Amino acid sequence: MKLNTLFASKSFLFKIVLWISASVLLIVGILSVIIYLNAQSLMISKESDNSKKILLQVKYNTNIMNETMSRLTQSLYLNNNITSIMYAEHENMSDVITRINNVVNSLTSSYPYIHSISVYNRNLDQFYNAGSPIFFDDPQLLALFNSNQLLPKLKPIFRDIHKVVNGDNKSERVLSYFMYETALNAEKPNGAVVINVKPEWLLGNIKQINRVDRQQGNNIYILDQHRDYILEDDNQEDPVKLKWLRDEVESRTNKPSSIDAESSFTSKYMDTQYLVTYLYIDSINMTLLKIQPSLEVYGYIQGFKTSIIFITLIFLVMAIIISVSISRKIYSPIGNLVQTISSGRLHKFEQRGKGDEISYLDYVYKQSMETLQLYDKQIYQYGDVMKHYWLNRILTENLKLGTAELESIFREMKIALPLDNSYAVLLMKIDNYKDFQRSFSSKDKETIRYAMINITSEWISRTYINEGLDLKDDHVVLIVSYPDLDEDFESSVTSLTQEAQQYVHQFYKITFTVSLSPISETIDSLHILYNKALDQSVYRFNYGHNAILNAKALLLNEDNPKTGYAKNLETNLQEALRKRNLADIEDAMRRIFDGISQLNYYNALASTFRLLETTKKTLEFSSDPETPSLMLDLSSFSLQLMEKETLNSIYETIISAIRESLQSESGVITNKVNHYVVETVSEYIKTHFQDSSLCLASIASIMKVSQRRLGNLFKEAMHLSVADYINETRLAKAAEYLTENEISVREIVEKVGVVNETYFFSLFKKHFGITPKEYALKSNVQQLKLSKNDLES
Repeated sequence: MKLNTLFASKSFLFKIVLWISASVLLIVGILSVIIYLNAQSLMISKESDNSKKILLQVKYNTNIMNETMSRLTQSLYLNNNITSIMYAEHENMSDVITRINNVVNSLTSSYPYIHSISVYNRNLDQFYNAGSPIFFDDPQLLALFNSNQLLPKLKPIFRDIHKVVNGDNKSERVLSYFMYETALNAEKPNGAVVINVKPEWLLGNIKQINRVDRQQGNNIYILDQHRDYILEDDNQEDPVKLKWLRDEVESRTNKPSSIDAESSFTSKYMDTQYLVTYLYIDSINMTLLKIQPSLEVYGYIQGFKTSIIFITLIFLVMAIIISVSISRKIYSPIGNLVQTISSGRLHKFEQRGKGDEISYLDYVYKQSMETLQLYDKQIYQYGDVMKHYWLNRILTENLKLGTAELESIFREMKIALPLDNSYAVLLMKIDNYKDFQRSFSSKDKETIRYAMINITSEWISRTYINEGLDLKDDHVVLIVSYPDLDEDFESSVTSLTQEAQQYVHQFYKITFTVSLSPISETIDSLHILYNKALDQSVYRFNYGHNAILNAKALLLNEDNPKTGYAKNLETNLQEALRKRNLADIEDAMRRIFDGISQLNYYNALASTFRLLETTKKTLEFSSDPETPSLMLDLSSFSLQLMEKETLNSIYETIISAIRESLQSESGVITNKVNHYVVETVSEYIKTHFQDSSLCLASIASIMKVSQRRLGNLFKEAMHLSVADYINETRLAKAAEYLTENEISVREIVEKVGVVNETYFFSLFKKHFGITPKEYALKSNVQQLKLSKNDLES
């Protein structure tokens, strides 16, 4: 129990000891491994050099023997007896036998490794042999001559001559040296001498070396010019192991012509590591291989390994002793700080729960910072909230306050507006507000609202005093003080506001429409100006996004006596729709929309519905086979019409639908037109997800489309059903609420339109893998980490 208490109270001290000890051990361990690996590498390199020396000795002996046999072949080729046989024009067997015997008798005692000698006479096209049947026709040699291939002169070729003994074909391998001369236009040699040498001539030296360490697995092999093994006895060797060895060498040399002169490498065969050394003998076009188990090499450094382990253990004990001493000195100021802070707090360090001393200090620091921020926030928010409160009342209520009382309020709330000037209300309405709500988080939306107020206020404050107010809706407001002597007020404010619009669009990628109210001489009538600015802002429908609206410019619309567009324009459109002439349709539609834009807002809205209904009816009575698809598109657009903010967006959508329908091929038209149906459904779900009765049936009823048809269209395009899309939208919004708002899960369930809380929990966990509470906790932890990083930076 005392030991547990000691560890709990000094947990960070023990961590320091552990880290220092582990660091020293890690350094010593890394150095030990480096030393061991270097020693191992040096031993392998040394052993490789020894193997190369052996192979070089074998190469030297082989070169001497090869030079001897080459000279012997040249000598025989120039021998008088051989020359007589090689160039005889008439066959005299007694003379041939006599001359061959004279040559053989002189060579037998001096060169015991000679297997046989063959002489080729071109005139008689006959082979004469010594050491084998005199008329033995070497089939392999004949094939080489008949193939018109040039044989290498004075180079050994390893081959099997296949002698026939007692009716049986007997394999007999030899090394053959060829010497001949060929005329320029001759197909065969004028004459040739072939000396066949027994393989023991080459393998004897290798056999003696292999006998020394054969039991340990050390062996030397030789590969001929075709990369085949030259073995004394094939049955004594493992063919699979030999194939593996040859493949390993070939993989590193690629081609015989590009083989390295000498090299070595390590490779594993059947869980055994081998050191392989190879050497190329260019004089005979063959390769020497030496293989030995690596364990034989590693055995020399096992004792060295034991010493390294012993030294590492000694360093570990020393590291623990040193780390304890150093850690106590490092921990001393931290321990004193923890003791000092803990002694004056309600929550003692011993009662902290989990965590070490640093965690406790971090907790105390965060708690202190939160308290300070809370105090600062309370002080800041009091003044800001009260200022906002009075500006809101002045703007939206018909307050009857005396000048002295207003001066007192303005002075206390630090409102900069002078009481003796005239005023105007500048209303800034966010364009594409639904997209704005979906694209930004709550914090980002607040930031952008503040930026709109701050940037526009800063531009206008160059000339006019103003105060900004966020009304927490789709618009913000500036109250602008108007000097009585300024006759260019409206044009000046318009110019400054345009610069602010450009600046906001450049940095925040949004636009806003401005509505400038008439001018009032008293502050009591600000609520009238605000309502007038609101009324004017609906004319964004006529003038489009990013417009600047004022009372003078809108008089033409408000006083327009017309209630709709001209009848002849409608007739022209109907005729163009019947003819399916796209250019005429666009021209007629554009003329109609130009006429609608000059009406007052309410007549313009009604005329738009009238236009859509006219277009639908005209297409309905058309005999064109593409009409059904186009009708479905326009029907879906009627649901979107109420969400469109400008006449121009309505025009572009209708024209786009008609253009795609008329220009598409009949085979693919349905897929292109139905895109608007799917888009309408998805937009409707995103804006009405909080409706608990939202479902496929309700959407289909509104759009006047069958449930089955609408469901199939949506699933084909989105690859999920309408019900699944509704659930995903609700879950995404719920996750946003959990991250950004401090509200209960029950309230979130109601806000996203789910009736059954248990069903919501199961959906949420299935989608995110954790419960809503765990998701909120995880999000808060991540935000705390980000805040901590910001504070540290």
